[in-house]
Amino acid sequence: METYLYFRKFRPASFVSTQGSATQTLNTITGLGGDDIDSTTEIATLTVTSVDAANTGIGSNYTAISAIGQETVVATSAINSMSNSVLVFDNDTQDSANGYTFESGDVITITFQQGLETSFMYPASSLIGIEATATGQTTLKFKSLKNDATIDSVAINHDDAKYQEIVSGINAVINGNNHGGIVTVIDGSDSGLVLAKELNGLGVDGLVYAPESGY
Repeated sequence: METYLYFRKFRPASFVSTQGSATQTLNTITGLGGDDIDSTTEIATLTVTSVDAANTGIGSNYTAISAIGQETVVATSAINSMSNSVLVFDNDTQDSANGYTFESGDVITITFQQGLETSFMYPASSLIGIEATATGQTTLKFKSLKNDATIDSVAINHDDAKYQEIVSGINAVINGNNHGGIVTVIDGSDSGLVLAKELNGLGVDGLVYAPESGY
């Protein structure tokens, strides 16, 4: 019977960005473990902590800024785009109701949730390679789920110098007698961590998923 390898990103997680200038673009938005964010469905909330009490460039659906450090939960519906971990948010001119014009020094906190590309599964037969991509990262290469000769990658963040142990663990999951059917390899959801027992003690603390674009 084919073994299927199941993974789920570490969620919930948060990202904090302090605006270096008055721009609507937040670069390099990443979840726990540095995973790439490509879908707005992965974003649960955005909260802006104001740098001053003078910002009037906010949508009509929000309470007027009246104090330094005031927190405003802005609408995810005003996210203009989210691709390759770069988020662009509408200002109040683009969206008069839910837009918010960020000022230099505003602190933006993004909380991630389960969404598209946070949970995924591959048949073990689709694994075509494993490589050490950093001292504390091992990347699994799979045949694309679209089956068109491209590659999807799953990077596992772990303690330094544990590459060989990770490889041995994955090999044991696939070829051992202790598993069959669907095997949870890494599940970091709900502030907990569930691992295949073969990966215990290796300091697994992050998961980065990079599927072929266009799913």
